[in-house]
Amino acid sequence: MPKQVLGIELGTEHVAVVQATGTAKAYDITTAVSRAVSPSSDADDPFRPHQEVLEILLDTHRLRGDMIVVSLPASQTVIRNLTLPFRDPRRIRQVIKYTMDEHMPFDPDEVVADFQILPGADPSHTPVIAAAVPQVLIADTLAIFHEIGLEPTIIDVDVSGLSNAAQLGLSSLPDRTLLVDIHPERALLTLHDQGKPFFARSWPNGWPQGSVTIETYAVRMSKQIQRTVYAYENTLQQSFDAESLMVSGVPEEDYSALAAVLQQSLGIPIEPWAHTTEAFRGNATAEGNREIVVALGLALRGLHRQTVGFNLRREQFALHQDLQEIRGRLVVVGCLLMLLAAMGIGNLYLDMHFKAQRLQQLKTDIAHIFQATLPGERPIQPVFQMQEKVEELRNRLRTFGGLTGTQLSGLEALREISEKVPPGHELNLNVDSLTITANTVDISGVTGSIEDVVKLRDALETSTAIDEAKIIRNKKESDKVAFKLTITIAKSQDPIT
Repeated sequence: MPKQVLGIELGTEHVAVVQATGTAKAYDITTAVSRAVSPSSDADDPFRPHQEVLEILLDTHRLRGDMIVVSLPASQTVIRNLTLPFRDPRRIRQVIKYTMDEHMPFDPDEVVADFQILPGADPSHTPVIAAAVPQVLIADTLAIFHEIGLEPTIIDVDVSGLSNAAQLGLSSLPDRTLLVDIHPERALLTLHDQGKPFFARSWPNGWPQGSVTIETYAVRMSKQIQRTVYAYENTLQQSFDAESLMVSGVPEEDYSALAAVLQQSLGIPIEPWAHTTEAFRGNATAEGNREIVVALGLALRGLHRQTVGFNLRREQFALHQDLQEIRGRLVVVGCLLMLLAAMGIGNLYLDMHFKAQRLQQLKTDIAHIFQATLPGERPIQPVFQMQEKVEELRNRLRTFGGLTGTQLSGLEALREISEKVPPGHELNLNVDSLTITANTVDISGVTGSIEDVVKLRDALETSTAIDEAKIIRNKKESDKVAFKLTITIAKSQDPIT
């Protein structure tokens, strides 16, 4: 996704701002401007004049950025090459400030430090280039930007900006290159090897002013370069055979004279810096173009993921989280959530599929059972229809002797009544009708007298299987008595045999 990045170089006596828009594969430089700054009269607040110039530049050019990369001058930074006996970045970060203790005039607890791991041939030793600045300088720098409404994402050192401008701004770069950036107040030198700044140095002899000739300045510069290479070889115990020298910041009309002297003194090709990478889609002439190389490198760092550089916005000055780190974590979390959602949907689909199969199987089984139980009947509410049929069959069985347990069946009740009815020589009895229900037996008939009806009732009530024998009606008709007797069957858990 295209974004805007501001690269801001805070020099000792200048401010350079570059606004890059696009991506690492294709970008344009929409603004590139540099302004001189008068040195601060307050040593405790060195960047107060820079704030005024920045405010003017931001308002004039309407500069804003999704990411803001700022650099401090190497002259206000302690930069050292160190060798450590382990390679774990977390362990290096824990000890780096205290390892630099003997190399800086500050207490380790009063500085902010960062480092870059350099390529090395010995796996038991890790070469690093480290940078440290006082905490108060970081605090003052952030305060200045906050006052003008900007939030720096990264605070780097100018040597890293120069290295990234060469690595990312040029179409090709030899493995071992000397990078020199010249401003009126300083000269910056970086020994660039295998895509990283291995060694860096800044000195206050900037572009010659007044009576100093270009040739004299070139001789002095060649000596500074040679001394820096010697210091590198002595510190890292390895030679540095430079393949070329890339120069930026030199006025175009003076470049040939400077290059001739440097090439004669150093014996290597001298080339002017030029923005030649294929990713650069712009062709606008930048205001003060020769003085914005470091700021360009800072802006390109914001567009690329694989870049070199320090970030001195750490510890109590760190942002809550780096934007790239947040973006990376959100991508991972998003992928995990999508995976979990896919698994959940898949599981739900399978569950619904199996339940649908089971439901269909149950419907088929119910249809088969329904047709076997109620052949020829149309299934409307099969479950209720079968429940009614089962209840009907249960009542029938209870009435006609197919059940045992809770009460007597109809046949058992008749057998019990027949056994309790007195013999014929004792009781003159004719039964006209006999009605059997689930719980009662109704007997209608005629007998010789009311006493015979009472005798029949009393005889039946002697049975433990009968709760009650009740005379419902008795009516004398000539020499006979018509009666109706209702017998209530007793409920029992044990069937009568």
